[in-house]
Order: sequence, then structure tokens, then C-alpha cells
Amino acid sequence: MDEIKRLAAIRNVVDTAELLLASRGDFQKTMNLIVESALEISGANRSCLIIKNKKDELVIKTGLPPHVHGIGENITPDTGEAFLRNVMGDESIVLVTNPSEDRRVAYMKGLVTEHKISSMLFLPLFSEGESIGVLVFDWVEGKKISKDIIENIKLLGRLASTAIGMEYKGRKDQEKILQDEKLRVLGEHSSQVAHIIRNSLLVIGGFSGRLLKNLSIESKYGRSKFDSQVLDTVQENIQTIDNESKKLERIVNDILTFTTFKKLILESYSINKFLEEELPRIAPTGPRPVLRLSRRLNGVKTSFDRSMLSVCLADLIRYSAEASASRILIKTKLKPKQKEVTISVITNGKPIHPNMMKDIFSPFVTTEINGSGLGLANVQSIITRHGGSISVLSGDTTEFRITLPLIKC
Repeated sequence: MDEIKRLAAIRNVVDTAELLLASRGDFQKTMNLIVESALEISGANRSCLIIKNKKDELVIKTGLPPHVHGIGENITPDTGEAFLRNVMGDESIVLVTNPSEDRRVAYMKGLVTEHKISSMLFLPLFSEGESIGVLVFDWVEGKKISKDIIENIKLLGRLASTAIGMEYKGRKDQEKILQDEKLRVLGEHSSQVAHIIRNSLLVIGGFSGRLLKNLSIESKYGRSKFDSQVLDTVQENIQTIDNESKKLERIVNDILTFTTFKKLILESYSINKFLEEELPRIAPTGPRPVLRLSRRLNGVKTSFDRSMLSVCLADLIRYSAEASASRILIKTKLKPKQKEVTISVITNGKPIHPNMMKDIFSPFVTTEINGSGLGLANVQSIITRHGGSISVLSGDTTEFRITLPLIKC
């Protein structure tokens, strides 16, 4: 009978390997499969996967059953950070057979009592020699953990580490392909970029020359000859130079954002709360955006890079202002069946010409004299890297709709 169980466990491990290979390219699906397999192979009652993010923080990425894990939350000193980092550093399994008395897991005392946890196992995961996370198992009411179970868990750990490492490598390869494509597009349009910058420099040079000439009048004839008309001209020249300088700065920033593949720093956060906090900062001038936030999203978290999403909203608000919008409405909506949240930026500015709709997110496409044509291209790039999408509808009003995936449980 034991031999039959052992063979069944091995079959489960083989099936897991096949499923993990099939899930390549979907990081969340891969992590969910790892936890599902962990329960099946080990006979544990609970399991969760804790991964180290790009900021070197430990985050609970997934767990089963989902309602008993703080999925998306960071591990803190109060929730066992020091212990888990020690596990990751020692590179060996840690089995806790008396969690109610073991000081190492004192941070879980309440959960241990509530769920009658009798044993816990912590399995460190590694990719290319680097620690990437911990897979945690809980057993309740005195279930025995045999040597065969531990061997199967070790085998699962190697599979999980390989699968996660492959996902990381796939992401890096995709980032390189995208970066190469961006540089290629920039190279193709380099003459257009040079033309925009050259025109601004010519304007700056012309008006700075006039400014120097006017200032020389004051030097030669004294302030009595430097009448109000000359002063007004000087002020206009300075304002023109300032405007052109800001335009150049914006174009250069757009190019840098487009060509520099900045890594996303994902955080678990409420979209509604983010919008309430960020909009006063990113839209200090022009029409004040009106918020209409879905109450169903209160307390619901998703994973996104706050600074990059701020860039997207700032560009959409700027685009609306340039289209002479007098009203900007930003609203959110929860789509539970699709496990998505949408952010809509709706304006009453000039509609987008139908001939431009299909290319509106393409690099260097713009209707603005002073535009770089990279703002909306940057927005689409950032949203796509979040696993989301952006679309636009334009008629009596123009609506940009951003869709982002919710944290999956």
C-alpha cells in the first residue's frame, strides 16, 4: 500500500512538471499551480508561496485556501521576516513539529491556535544560485510527515524553482526584445526628433538674441531709454525662451521614458486610494479632474507600479488639456468576473480624428505642434507591461480606458 502511495505521489510530481511547462508565460498561473501541487503532493492543509520582489521585499504571492492568507501583503518583522530570510539563507528545509511552542514561529501563534496547526514546513526556493522565495506548508491535527513526503516536497521545490526561474528569464528576454524594438523605432524617426529639437533651438536662439539686444540698450543709454515697451518685449522674449525650453525638456523626457526600460516596482494597493492621493499632485493646473470612484473597489487591491501609473495619468490629463478639454472625469469600475479593474479618463475636448484612431498609441503620432508623439505610446507600453490594456473611444467625449488585472487569489 505504501508503494502505491509513493508511485501516486511520483505521478503527481510528473503531472506537475508537465503543467508548469504548459503554464509558461503566465507567472500568476505558474505560482498558483505550485501551491495547488504542494497541497496534493504533501497532503498539507494549507500552503502559500512567498516571493522576493525587485525591492527585496518578501510578498505573499498566492496561497490556498485563499481566504486564510494575506495574498499581496508584504512580510514584515512582525510577521516573520527575520525567520523567513534565515530559511532562505540556510538553503535547507525547516520542519517545525511543535509550532505552538517553537519561538521561531511565534509570530504565527494566533493562526496556529485558530487552525489547529500541528506541523509546518518551510522550503527555500532558488534560481541560478540566488534565493527567490519560500514555499510554506501547514498540517493540522497531528498529521504525520513521512520521509517520502519530504522527498516529494524537495522534488517539487526543484521543479518550482526551475519554473519560476524560467518565468524570470522569459520576462528578461521579453524586456530585451521590447527595448530593442523601441530603439529601432527611435532610430527610424531620428530625423523627425532632430527636426523638432532644431526648431525649438532656433526659436530659443532668435529670442535670446533679441533679449541681448534689448539689454544692450539699457547698458548704452541708461534706464531712461529702457521704456515700458522695451520692458514688455524683454518679458515676452523671456517667456518664449522659457516655453521652448520646457517643450524641449518634455520631449527629451518622453524620449528617455520611451527608450529606457525601467523595471516595474509592483506594490499591492487600492486603486481608489491611489487616485485620491495622486491626482492633486499630478494635475495641479488646468481643469481639475473629477473623481467618480466605485465603492465596490474600496478595500480591493491590485498590483501596480505607483510612480509609473502616475506617469500614465499625468500624460492622459496633459493630452486632454492640449485637446482644449474643460472637464475631465476619472472613474473606476470593478469587473469581478474578468478579475479586472478599469480606470476611465473621460474628457470633453476636441475629438480624435477617425483617421488617427488606429495609430493614436503609435510612437511619434501627434496632432500637436509642440508634441513629441511619445506620450500615449509610453502610456500603452507601461500599461501593457502591467499585464493590462488601454483603449480609446472618441465622439462627443473622448474616453481612455485602462484595464488592470486584480491580484489573483
